Amino acid sequence: MRTFIFAAAVVVAASCAIDRAQAADGIPDFDVARNCSAEVASVGIGSGLAACKKDETDARNELDTRWRKFGASDKQACIVERSTGGDQSYVELLTCLEMSTGQFDDSGRQIGN
Repeated sequence: MRTFIFAAAVVVAASCAIDRAQAADGIPDFDVARNCSAEVASVGIGSGLAACKKDETDARNELDTRWRKFGASDKQACIVERSTGGDQSYVELLTCLEMSTGQFDDSGRQIGN
């Protein structure tokens, strides 16, 4: 019985490690339409929906281009941060990754590429 419990625990731990590794391999899928609608509704600006969707799409495209350049630990930390609390934003994910890698200084100016 102990062997079975130990084996089950090992399988669960291994699958969690694999899930975390895979999470950092690909860009997460966020529901841009839903998140922008919620953001615009909370702010109360009706014309901001199109701008929000454009910003999120632009950020997603930038992530597509630069994803491989970010470290796995930075990606994992930023994905977890952006996936908790309900707010899922490609703009914020990109900003988190840029700040964790030191690509921008405190004033928002790009340090290097």
